[in-house]
Amino acid sequence: MKIKIVLAASLISIILAGCGQADSNDEDAVKPDDIKALVNDYSVGNIKSGSASITSEQLLVKEADGDELAYDLPKEEFFVSIAPYVNETHP
Repeated sequence: MKIKIVLAASLISIILAGCGQADSNDEDAVKPDDIKALVNDYSVGNIKSGSASITSEQLLVKEADGDELAYDLPKEEFFVSIAPYVNETHP
């Protein structure tokens, strides 16, 4: 009886460990510093292809091939966008 309980507990542990690793080892996840660099590159015009917009929670990127990507912004930080103008705020 004890062996069945130990085997069942081991099997459940292996399954849960496998699920946890799949989420934490996501290769597509972008680090907060990388998101800051992306925002900066779009802001100063270093990235010419596609377009980007930013909300209070996400950086939204529309690539030249039509793909749309959304990156979650860091929770403890915010971005300020200031549009300098002479006659109007945006072209």
